[in-house]
Amino acid sequence: MSDQLASALQGHREALLARHSGRLPTTPVPGRRKAEAAVQLVFPSATGGPRDGDNLRRRVFYRLLEIADVPRFRFHDIRHTLASLLLQQGESLHYVKEQLGHASIQTTVDVYGHLVPGSNRNAVNRLDDATAPALKLVQGSAG
Repeated sequence: MSDQLASALQGHREALLARHSGRLPTTPVPGRRKAEAAVQLVFPSATGGPRDGDNLRRRVFYRLLEIADVPRFRFHDIRHTLASLLLQQGESLHYVKEQLGHASIQTTVDVYGHLVPGSNRNAVNRLDDATAPALKLVQGSAG
């Protein structure tokens, strides 16, 4: 998370605390033990409960795209944009994996590996690097 985003979220949290008498809104999580039965909401609805995803997309997200004169796209596409931008600025596939929460690096490589700029060319060019160890010919075994 960037410092700018962290600062904005901290301001949002403080405003929520002020609006809800010093307590963050929570919602129960079915199937969890009592100690874990509720989670704090970062962006509660106007009534203090969880937002409805379909309602958020229709009434907020798509309207914002319209106002910004941006063609409609899926909310999930923001996730793909994040991964693509991180790779374009040279971040590692491992870092992108961690940011997206993939359980396996293989998932990240399968979906985003083709976006690593110049990876094939860079690998081949490193073979010609003056600091690379001298290459020795290895005889294959006939068999």
